[in-house]
Amino acid sequence: MPVRAKKRKKPRTLGVTGRGIPYLWLREPRSDRPAVWIIMDKGKQVRSTECGPGDEPAALAQLEDYKASLHKPVTKKNLRADQVLIADVVMRYLAVKQSTVARPAELGQRMTTILEWWGERTLADIDSVTCAEYVRSRVGQPWKTHARLGTGKDGVPARRGHSKPTKQRVVTEGGARRELEDLRAAVNQAIGDGLTRENVKVTTPDKSPGRKRFLEKYEAAAMVRAAWRKREIQKGHVTDRFPARHLARYLIVALRTGTRSTAICRASFIPEIGRPWMELTRDAKDRPVAKFHRLALGTKEAENKRYPTITLPDQLAAQLWRWHHRLGQRYVLEWQGRPVDTTKRSFANLAHELGLGDDVVRHTLRHTAATWGMQAGTNLSQLSGYLGMSIETLTRVYGHYSPDHLEEARQAMGGKKKRAA
Repeated sequence: MPVRAKKRKKPRTLGVTGRGIPYLWLREPRSDRPAVWIIMDKGKQVRSTECGPGDEPAALAQLEDYKASLHKPVTKKNLRADQVLIADVVMRYLAVKQSTVARPAELGQRMTTILEWWGERTLADIDSVTCAEYVRSRVGQPWKTHARLGTGKDGVPARRGHSKPTKQRVVTEGGARRELEDLRAAVNQAIGDGLTRENVKVTTPDKSPGRKRFLEKYEAAAMVRAAWRKREIQKGHVTDRFPARHLARYLIVALRTGTRSTAICRASFIPEIGRPWMELTRDAKDRPVAKFHRLALGTKEAENKRYPTITLPDQLAAQLWRWHHRLGQRYVLEWQGRPVDTTKRSFANLAHELGLGDDVVRHTLRHTAATWGMQAGTNLSQLSGYLGMSIETLTRVYGHYSPDHLEEARQAMGGKKKRAA
């Protein structure tokens, strides 16, 4: 019986981040030389790092030094568009924004995707045609975070130890638009800094229609009740632990304030730099009073997102007082004594368990608060200030929920409009 030849192992690599970007390759040992990590660039062996297996950190450090030596930042200004690399523009933008944006990791991931497609091009290559090509290349591609998950047996979506199955998610036209918006911001910064004397326009697809879903009051009550009563299951047995009570508190605050999820998750009962905070006091009748300073201390309010300070409803203030002074919580949302960074996964699990559908996300709670406020006939100026939303947005998106929506026009068209004396 013939002996099968052993299948040759694939070369080991390190630091692979994208096509055309230098990386490390482990050259196999021979009788006259040991194994060593080699810096590869554009399919060629550039140089040896003189680092073998087990000394990967030193090899990666040499790789980063080599990458830095290749990058020659733009020092001249007033250049032609074909003289400015998009990679330089993106790196300058990241250097400015990484410490100021709310989610720097997400910005970095989007910019990495931009560089993989645009990195070797110049500003002169940006036009409506190439932008449309970029959108077509991105739409339908799996999300990087989901591409690593794979699927379970027989095509069943894989599970990651939580309730909601992890189905494959792909990039939509809206996702590609968001990436191009980042590219446009980087290009506009470069133009504002005078790197180029030419006007460069990044063309984006039309905006997708906004979410219309909001929760009915019975649905919201069911979510709070289910989160509060949910019990932990270990190896098929129900335990005495309640793993979702922090989510129930999140739901209560979000529904009663219409605040964005990040501000609620980071809120503290004690002033801390970089966190929103709840100011708890007592009034003249010794009743709890709560003010929600939604803008994180030491930060500047963004132009497109408002975070006004509001006084909370009496019932919610009493609950917050209890969480802090009786339960000893330092933060509004805690799990085992530590602050909760995000409720994204636990919220998705709960919505899946209750059969609410994928269109119910955390931002749905903000839509719900605005809808309930309009249904109650709240004054537009008061409601917009409370939610941190413009009157124009309230009227355009939620105006039809108001019982008085277009009432004067309806009466006028029916011939019942009274003339002013």
